Amino acid sequence: MTFADSGNKRVTVTGPTGLLHFLASRRMAVMRSSMELKHTEVPSSTVEDATPAPVFVDDRITVYAFPIHAEHATTEPTDEKSPSEAGPSIPAKRKRSSSPAGPSKRPPTKAASDHELDESVATAEDAIHPDEAEAAADTDTPDYNTLCDTDPQKWRTLIVNSMFPLQGPELTPEEEFAIRKRTRREQKMRENYLRAGLPIPPALRQPSTAPSSQPKFTAIRSDRGRRLPRFTYGPEGRATLCYVLVGPTGRGHFDREKAELLQVPRGPERARLTKGETVKFMVDDGAGNKIERTVTPEECMGPPEIPRAMVLLDVPTPSHIPDVVKSFTQNPFYSEFHSNPATDPREPVVHVVYHLCGKGVLEDERYKAFMRGFPEDTHQVVSSREHGDDRVVFSRAAYNQLRLGLLDPDMFPLPTHRPGPRRDLSSIPGLPARVEHLRHSCHVELRPAREPCIDPFAKPDFFTPVIEAGAGTWVPEDVHRAFLKAKKKISKVKEVGREPRSGDNVEIVPLGTCSALASLYRNASSTLVRIPGHGSILLDAGEGTWGQLARLYGDDGQDTVTGVWEVLRDLRCIFASHMHGDHHLGLSKILAMRKLLDPAPTQPLYFIGLPSHIIYLEEHSELEDLGLNQADGNGVIAISGNHLRWNPKNSKEQQRRDIPEHILLRRQEKTQQDVENMYNALGLKCFTTVDVAHRTKCYGTVIEHRDGWRIVFSADTMPSNKLVEAGQNATLLIHEATMADDQEEMAHDKAHSTFSQAMKVASDMQAENILLTHFSARYPRMPPTTSLPDSPRASPSPGPHLGLAFDQTRFTIGDMWKMKFYLRAIELNMGDVAQDDDEDTMISSWD
Repeated sequence: MTFADSGNKRVTVTGPTGLLHFLASRRMAVMRSSMELKHTEVPSSTVEDATPAPVFVDDRITVYAFPIHAEHATTEPTDEKSPSEAGPSIPAKRKRSSSPAGPSKRPPTKAASDHELDESVATAEDAIHPDEAEAAADTDTPDYNTLCDTDPQKWRTLIVNSMFPLQGPELTPEEEFAIRKRTRREQKMRENYLRAGLPIPPALRQPSTAPSSQPKFTAIRSDRGRRLPRFTYGPEGRATLCYVLVGPTGRGHFDREKAELLQVPRGPERARLTKGETVKFMVDDGAGNKIERTVTPEECMGPPEIPRAMVLLDVPTPSHIPDVVKSFTQNPFYSEFHSNPATDPREPVVHVVYHLCGKGVLEDERYKAFMRGFPEDTHQVVSSREHGDDRVVFSRAAYNQLRLGLLDPDMFPLPTHRPGPRRDLSSIPGLPARVEHLRHSCHVELRPAREPCIDPFAKPDFFTPVIEAGAGTWVPEDVHRAFLKAKKKISKVKEVGREPRSGDNVEIVPLGTCSALASLYRNASSTLVRIPGHGSILLDAGEGTWGQLARLYGDDGQDTVTGVWEVLRDLRCIFASHMHGDHHLGLSKILAMRKLLDPAPTQPLYFIGLPSHIIYLEEHSELEDLGLNQADGNGVIAISGNHLRWNPKNSKEQQRRDIPEHILLRRQEKTQQDVENMYNALGLKCFTTVDVAHRTKCYGTVIEHRDGWRIVFSADTMPSNKLVEAGQNATLLIHEATMADDQEEMAHDKAHSTFSQAMKVASDMQAENILLTHFSARYPRMPPTTSLPDSPRASPSPGPHLGLAFDQTRFTIGDMWKMKFYLRAIELNMGDVAQDDDEDTMISSWD
């Protein structure tokens, strides 16, 4: 989607078997009509006795890909089990294969799952009107039920193609926005007719926009509440891909002396020779006669340049070593890249090999012997967590955090980092001579072939050395005075004393505070709520949430007990508010990492989201074990947010009449038991979802604890009266403030809130504290504060304690009163950081 927003019209993605299923599972969150996405799914088996077809070719490079598999026990998975439930698979012998291996041919289950039924009864907003269904049936889109049985891979292809159709003329962003706005208005009018039980007028049955400018998402619309055809890996099991990139064969140098001896005329004939063509021309034989002479390129061209190659090997575990070794010893094509330099100038020479090594791979004697099999002059670059440092990645943001730590080290902790490796490569015996660890900004050029070197044009990093020193941080004089003034005021308030209140010890950790996409200082949306003695709740999980957790709490890679793993083990609930990707695309990564905990969790993790979220997780779990519905009951238990809605009087009208009553009752009983178990685990009195006004179906939430405190989370929304009513007397309101007050019209069009609107919601709700978050990328460092009630430049007014969310800060609700004293100091500090930062900021919008 970032590619599409930056103007790229065509992108090709290559991956292993399951790539199409992976892409199609994102259909309810990821789509762009302005781009075409091509996909190449590499077969699970390779061809041994023929040159494989490249996965990418242009005039400069040719790329080949081959899969490797882990060696497992001899238990073959049955068709009745999902990949997460199935036992280890047998590595199959390599066989001839000229097309991607498809998923299991077992017909998918006809009966819909509970969550598919949930989706069909979700709300009127999600339902497809019969008129729309009839219109969809008139298109040439093949039938779902037919393709599920005959060619499920084709259905996935149709889904992906409809996500990125590149249809119609190229439109400006303003034109696309106008079309989307008009389409949403018409959709809203259709929904109103549906709710009123009135027939939809003919003019509203189809979008009024021209077909050439309005992309057809028929396949997505008709498949919205339905799972993809079920995917299972073949007998080879899950594969990882390795790549070989071959550069061009450069022509030899033109030998002018030989051309003069052969009397090759200057001009077109010499140009044709350099292109590899044979030329004929007339010359004087010395006796005054003209004769025809034929000259081949070999007669006046030097030897061609030997093509250079790069090999990329992804070896996640030692059990993958036998297969990668086999690929370079038994396969006649790839074995040429693992031998001594070729004497044939047309044969490529491997210039560099990149080894992406999982734990224990580099120390394995089999792999070290394999590395030594490459030519001695081959550069071998290793990427391994065990043998590399763990430096600060986003040094500018960390430097800002370091300076704010002078103001309050508890609220602004420095990201964890380790300058040096746990184990140096030189301590591993038996490695090749020309081996080094992957370095930031290190370039290895293939043509002309050069030694690895640091990119001379890379921007120098002035911040990391200061961060690693950890002391002596300099701040400007005015910022230093502001820091001291804020601390002095806080000391005076502490002397007066403050009565302790319920919820004071609940910790709030903003992990991502940007809207749409990450910026230099802010990640996509996510907020962690830590309840002492009970566990944690994660409110949304945008892309990169796991990385934010790991940077804040630390991941030494040695165990799954301390640091971020301890926080992950303590996680009891994840809430996803809506299907926009910046709020949930980091979810599957967190669940996959939870499966790596050792020892395994002894309590379940409850996930609350839309039925669309649950379907997405179920589909993704067929590719990667996410711990859904584990037999021991300590996996991920999904609860549809529809069952927790704040407005129960409308629940009956949301249920479709075509669902048998006994199914509804059984599902409700199970869900109610899961909800009670979640309440007991977290000490909650209730967890309520509230419909809020956004451009798609979206829930806010009210979390009420038995100790008496209440947290309200707005998600993405315009000011919502429902949220105000449901969250009365909140201890803390976490509310989006995407736009500044001068962008009120844009906020309305995008169904977001301005700063002042969020403050009015808090006032109407009579909230004690408000934390503003989800800032537009227009404000990458510090959102405008001049209009906020607690701003030093605004007139003072009574109301809740105001806080602005910054990534990777940590504070308790009981400390939020300090934030209004910090605001001016933070603003001055951010202004100074901005002077040092000349990076451009991308302004975009998820919707």
